[in-house]
Amino acid sequence: MKTPSASRAERTGQKILDAAMSSLLAKGLKRTSIEAIAALAGVSHMTVYRRWPHKEDLFSDLLSREADELFARVDRELAGTGDPRERLIEGFAAIFWSFYDHPLLAREYAADPATTLRVLTVSSAPVFDRAVDYLAARVVGLTTGDAPLGDDEARRVAEVMVRITHSLLLTTLETRPFANRAEVGAWGREHVGWILFSAD
Repeated sequence: MKTPSASRAERTGQKILDAAMSSLLAKGLKRTSIEAIAALAGVSHMTVYRRWPHKEDLFSDLLSREADELFARVDRELAGTGDPRERLIEGFAAIFWSFYDHPLLAREYAADPATTLRVLTVSSAPVFDRAVDYLAARVVGLTTGDAPLGDDEARRVAEVMVRITHSLLLTTLETRPFANRAEVGAWGREHVGWILFSAD
């Protein structure tokens, strides 16, 4: 059970992350400062610095929170989808499209591609690891050939899937080949489904 002080600290942290997202959407990455985030959150800048000594640390935690919320939303969307192949492909399409179509990502890439790509690569490890954990937990036990996937095999499959999704995002930010999520799903059916169901 959390103590009152721990609960207050958690609420303050969430308030700071909310302020960080609002500031990023309003001003962009380069013009957003810790001081501006602190002012918007109604806390001192030292409160922010104590928890996140560097702006990149704060943005990394913000990305992780956004990813966790996205994964929970995808689970709710796909709760009624019984076919494992369809769940895999639709989950891929939903997660990819959420990043690809995010107004902040599209705007930041147009304004400063180098910085955006650095954030998506150098600072992406926590989100990448979360994505692998999320997917591995959902494919373990699925029967794709002779036997259900074990923990190790599920994690290997999950890492391949996440790397494909990440690479596709990085290589399409400039060309923007997808007009909607349905097109992403169609691409996934052609290029992704075989990874988990090659034995079908």
